[in-house]
Amino acid sequence: MPMPRFRDPDRLKLTVSTARTVRLSRTPDGPPLFPWPVAALGGGAVAALTGALLVVGVMLVAWLSAIAIALPVVLAFAAQVWLLAHGGPLAIGQDEVTVVPLGLTLAFGALCSSAGGFAYRQGRQARPGDLDGAARRWLLLGSIGQVAAGYTAFAVVLAWAVDGPVALWRPALGALLVSLAGSGVGAVRAAGYRLGSLGPDWLRRGLRGAAAGLLGLVVVGAVALGTAVVLGEARIGTLEDALQFDGPGTFVWSLATLAYLPNLLGWTVAWLIGAGFTVGTGSLVALTGTQLGMMPALPVFGALPTTGVADPWLQAWLVAGVAAGVLAGVVAARGGHPGVLGSLAGGAVAGLLAGLGYLGWAAASRGALGSLRLVDLGPRLPESLLIGVPLLLFSALLGGLATWFVRRRRTAS
Repeated sequence: MPMPRFRDPDRLKLTVSTARTVRLSRTPDGPPLFPWPVAALGGGAVAALTGALLVVGVMLVAWLSAIAIALPVVLAFAAQVWLLAHGGPLAIGQDEVTVVPLGLTLAFGALCSSAGGFAYRQGRQARPGDLDGAARRWLLLGSIGQVAAGYTAFAVVLAWAVDGPVALWRPALGALLVSLAGSGVGAVRAAGYRLGSLGPDWLRRGLRGAAAGLLGLVVVGAVALGTAVVLGEARIGTLEDALQFDGPGTFVWSLATLAYLPNLLGWTVAWLIGAGFTVGTGSLVALTGTQLGMMPALPVFGALPTTGVADPWLQAWLVAGVAAGVLAGVVAARGGHPGVLGSLAGGAVAGLLAGLGYLGWAAASRGALGSLRLVDLGPRLPESLLIGVPLLLFSALLGGLATWFVRRRRTAS
């Protein structure tokens, strides 16, 4: 006989307030391939050598179009290009190029990241068993420092051989910064740390929001730069035809353009946030107008707007910079249930860090392409500080406040 079913009105309800995933590093099986100092110092030197060989390979392709040039001259020029990516000057005749190809710098940082991860894993294999916090930190910092030492030593030797001790400190300092940043990312990942889980809650929110804001700046900068290239396609084509590239020349020029793409994006973002940029002494490219002087016949400069007062509709591009700041604030205020002060604090930290991050990006993208009128190219730093940073800060505050308001309305309903 079937029994009646009774439903208990006081059932137990289980809820999950937070779920945190902790990534643990696994110790590889077997002994290390190399002793820890050899893996770290040698890894840094091998990363530097690999980057130099890549540059040499590209220069040899260009050499096919100018076989009359002596091979030692080509190799010396390749070495100067490698040093240029770390802040060293590139001598072309009586002039110097100091605009750092940031794309090449990022590629070298990726090589250092691989070296840092390899060095940490080799050091971890040499220490079986569990490590306490102090031992892990020592292994992490030791891996980063030794990779940076090997990489910087290669830069010092190369700079001494090419330019002597006079122009030594700039590429040495640049190589140290690149190797520290790159190997730090690789070693931290190999150790199992998550950058987003370090520090207090407000800092984690700020870092996530700043990363989203900078990514938003890259996206809107790419859209604006692509639009400028499409509108200036005829001028760009005319300048390319004047240079008369052959097959190897077109290949090398394409790689050079990619190497300077982060610089061009930084210049475009400076235009978007109202700071503007210069392409030589006495020139200005801004939302309010453009004033151009003597410029080199580089095809990419065909994307610049024409001289004169800008059309009013161009100032609508300022909304793109505001949108990137709002995105930083929204990401910083999302997750959890921070109050209005917590949302504003997260948005403020995100906007400030995004602004300072862009300011460093803008400073790194500046330089010279020669002498006289070509010694001041890139974003205007005072204007970037006084216009760009506050713009991102207040936009992020607006994004954080809007996120809190929407969440409150949803909770109330």
